[in-house]
Amino acid sequence: KGGAAAKTEAPEWRKAWMEQDLEGALARAKAEHKVVLVDTYAEWCAQCHELDEKTWPDPGIQAWIAANAVAIRIDSDKVRPDLATKLGIRSYPTVLILDAEGKELRRILGFQKPSEMRAWLG
Repeated sequence: KGGAAAKTEAPEWRKAWMEQDLEGALARAKAEHKVVLVDTYAEWCAQCHELDEKTWPDPGIQAWIAANAVAIRIDSDKVRPDLATKLGIRSYPTVLILDAEGKELRRILGFQKPSEMRAWLG
């Protein structure tokens, strides 16, 4: 109650995404028999903001995520630098698909248009 209204409201698509908690996302993926879609970003990364504005809100991508994945955003620059090492993040954005055990299935680097991301997601 109270002061939360002053905070900028997250866009609608982001409400379904977990934030920073990879361990929680893996547990949820295991329980729901889904993969984990990991968007690693840094606040200073222009292409990361472009993904947030143009790609993630896309209805086709949202539908794929709802059906197949637990989606999580991780600031592996400032908030979870431990995961930058663990996941081998060398540039931003890096988007990963992990199985529920945390094993990497595939990765894609840089900004992807919605059509490119949908093709990559499968």
